[in-house]
Amino acid sequence: MKTKKYLIISALGLLACSCQTEDMENIQPTPGQDVKFGASLEQSATRTIYGDEFNDGSKDVFPINWVNGDEVAVFSPDCASSGGVGQATYKVNVGEENSGKQNYANSLDKTGEIGVRWGKNTTGSFYSVYPASSLYTKVSSDCKTLTLTMPAQQDNTFERTESGIKAYPDMRACFMYAYTQNVQSGETVNLKYKPISTAIRFKLQGPLNNDNGPVTINYVRFYAPEGTDINGTYEFKDVTDTSTGIPEPKSGLNYVTMNVADNDGAYLTLNAGESVELNAFLLTGKEITIDERWYFEVATSDGSVFTKHVVTDGTQTSEGMTLKPGMIHRLPDLPPLTATGSWDVSNWMRNIQRNVYLSEISIPGSWYSLDQDYQSDIRTINGQYNLGVRAFHFDTRWIAEKKGLIFPTYTPTALGVAGTADNYNADEGRYLRSDDNPMTFETALGQVVSNVKNDEYMVVMCTFAQGSAIYGDWRKEISDACDKYSGKIVEASSLNENTVVGDVLGKVIVIVNTYTPGEVTNSKCMFFNMSLLLDENEFKNNPYYEKPLYWYNTTNSGITMYGTHAQATIDYSDQGETISDRQSYVPSLAERKTKLQNILTWSQNNYAKGNSVHNYWIYMGLGGYAIPRNILDTDDYNAVSTDANGLNTWLAAKVEEMYDNESYYPIGIVLMNFVGSSYTSKNLSLVQRILEMNNMYRKAYDPRRSPVDGSFIDGSTGNQTVHTAAPGYSSGMKDNNTNAIGWTRCR
Repeated sequence: MKTKKYLIISALGLLACSCQTEDMENIQPTPGQDVKFGASLEQSATRTIYGDEFNDGSKDVFPINWVNGDEVAVFSPDCASSGGVGQATYKVNVGEENSGKQNYANSLDKTGEIGVRWGKNTTGSFYSVYPASSLYTKVSSDCKTLTLTMPAQQDNTFERTESGIKAYPDMRACFMYAYTQNVQSGETVNLKYKPISTAIRFKLQGPLNNDNGPVTINYVRFYAPEGTDINGTYEFKDVTDTSTGIPEPKSGLNYVTMNVADNDGAYLTLNAGESVELNAFLLTGKEITIDERWYFEVATSDGSVFTKHVVTDGTQTSEGMTLKPGMIHRLPDLPPLTATGSWDVSNWMRNIQRNVYLSEISIPGSWYSLDQDYQSDIRTINGQYNLGVRAFHFDTRWIAEKKGLIFPTYTPTALGVAGTADNYNADEGRYLRSDDNPMTFETALGQVVSNVKNDEYMVVMCTFAQGSAIYGDWRKEISDACDKYSGKIVEASSLNENTVVGDVLGKVIVIVNTYTPGEVTNSKCMFFNMSLLLDENEFKNNPYYEKPLYWYNTTNSGITMYGTHAQATIDYSDQGETISDRQSYVPSLAERKTKLQNILTWSQNNYAKGNSVHNYWIYMGLGGYAIPRNILDTDDYNAVSTDANGLNTWLAAKVEEMYDNESYYPIGIVLMNFVGSSYTSKNLSLVQRILEMNNMYRKAYDPRRSPVDGSFIDGSTGNQTVHTAAPGYSSGMKDNNTNAIGWTRCR
């Protein structure tokens, strides 16, 4: 691979510095005075990545302009070392009428009370960098060391116009640098900016015809070969040494990720014949020639991932395939995308950034997962997993041996799962008879664990029949089973409101819904108490249940479960009633839908704010049965779920509304009857649509973390928390993330 050092800083020094012809012996210092910066921030050319490409007679250029309020960091080692003020942040002012229209500034206005100030020095050299961001740009206290960190994930935004789709790049990743040397004390400092980042442009094309579309884009990723850094953290150890050029990164990545969304956070969808030109910024530090090992990866909302290697088609010269710092390069168009026409459930989490909060994930699941009444359509863990189910519910009972005929006694032998015997015959609901061969909880948990893949996680919800005979501590029995799969079970004590997807990949979260008080020492399970026997006052007087989640059943995790469920339902009335033989309140379907809607409304409002809270998890309990209307009727499991008025049908309509409105929000853990028989109006599996929502929902991320593994991209550690989940990042000409910078396109 051809590489050579590109001396960008020394070149900037030659381009940007002012000629000094004055006699410097008579210069008098002006200590304590703010340094004055010229109203004109000149450029070597007026070029932008946003404007339409044109030829100025000698080269292709792109017009770019400042946006009012852009911020730059300005610093001077000379002022810092002579008793002055070495660094400050300045806001670019171009005037409201010229915002986004001119490539020079009317003024640079300090954002704090103090700007850069002269010390006892008679002359000074000044440096500036865009953007001024605590995340991406750091200047040392002596103003000699500059550290730049390229965001590993860049948010392109788009808008649809009459002429097509217009995409705007993420200007946080567009670094530029200015250097002016030997300015006399008290004189105005003129700055001229040149780019450090390398830009690539390429065309992303939709399907060829309507038979193969539309296609929704989750992200586009550009890969260099392993060991070739095009992203990461770069450090200028001594900015006064203009011979060093751009250094190698001290922590680098061989890829850059682009998300594409509109200003409302909806992902880009390409219809037949549509295309969009995208842009990505790289930090290379040197010239690098692209070869066939470089490739694009395009992920779509149906779980597909398309890969296209960069292969020259004969029209590109070697110059055009060599990435140069500070220049823009157009790469060959990507081929048209095609919809796969099939849903691969194994890919559901592939496109989700690893630093998304767990509170933002929607997980379809089965209620009474292995019960022949509730899941008669598909009653195995493997079968449900292959459908897309990632949350499972086990109702546990003691398995007991029966001894004696006239006065029988029962001796518990293990903790089992109700409904797993071929001939289910519990003794008054208290025990599972051992001669019916019910499945043990340990076996059932093992079947879930054996399915979880390294790039996903799953949930198991456990209950115990209230009023059943108790032998020993059933909660400890569950915890002991978790210990036997310890490498695959998430330690509940590690879960909190800041837990993200990357923290739990390849594992199962076990949640126990218990009414039994007391500590369960060293348990890996999360505990909460949301009774299956509903209290009328509690049910009616609250929008939904709010139950804390505990570690060890005693220590509050800081997370609250917002949820609702009901084991039994009255489907023929708008008003529930208290059933004496159940000793609990039985709600109507209408009442249950009201509770579920209240949760959806809370989620929609929370995640639309831009400063969302994450210390709440959602649990949507759709399972259960409709009680018989008279003595001749039998329990009706379909009426509460898949019938026209059922809860699965109701939720399917709510989910489709999100797709129709292109407005998505989390719905949490969803446990339902008949997971294999629940479809939306689009004749798509409800399970599939819930999983797809995770990719459609516009997730926020911490720009300090890698979107792949969640690690900090600048190599830092510590108690840094993930940023709040905004519905989408807005950049481009509509905000202050545009800049003034020149590009030359390499052919």
